[in-house]
Amino acid sequence: MNKSNLKFRDIDEYHALFPDDIQKILELLRQIIKQAAPQTIETISYGMPAFKQNKVLVYYAVHKEHIGFYPTSNPIVHFKKELEKYHTSKGAIQFPIDKALPLTLIKKIVKFRIEEDTIKANKTGEILKGVLHDVPSDMQKTLTSNADILEKWNKLTPIQRNEWICWVTIVKKSEKRAEHLDRMVEELKEGKRQPCCWPGCPHRNPNAKKWFK
Repeated sequence: MNKSNLKFRDIDEYHALFPDDIQKILELLRQIIKQAAPQTIETISYGMPAFKQNKVLVYYAVHKEHIGFYPTSNPIVHFKKELEKYHTSKGAIQFPIDKALPLTLIKKIVKFRIEEDTIKANKTGEILKGVLHDVPSDMQKTLTSNADILEKWNKLTPIQRNEWICWVTIVKKSEKRAEHLDRMVEELKEGKRQPCCWPGCPHRNPNAKKWFK
């Protein structure tokens, strides 16, 4: 039942390979992951359904008698007590197909991975990008000049970061762009997560394109 050596276009195509009862389990797992991390991007990685925020957070795959859930190794150590009833290895958890999924535990693991991913980026000084847009050099300079601002930036979702990048870079005049960078810093300090009064990135939101003609 393990299809990891095959090619799939998306998660729906992966799910469709299995009987209806297995598909229901997979869809429930998918929805629980999305509830815990609503800004994740679905993808196929290593032949498995995967959920990516900055990096891939978790994977899963169907095996003969279990669903393999792959959150990397640290969550397995952190939630060792709660995982005692399940077979685990360094980076994998086996959820028996004939048993109910531990939904609350799965949510906690996914949220742990989000926090872990963000902390790692902050420690390495990495500047996380948006869904569509990379962080341009002037924004990188602004973000790295203040550790608190960089931490706030990396805690944004990829979509929120994308909105800030587009809001700054869509401005053509250098003076106006500098004003946007200053305002971005101030609003991040205030805890704002997206630019105010912004119709949205026209590169990912078709309804916003009319504002930039």
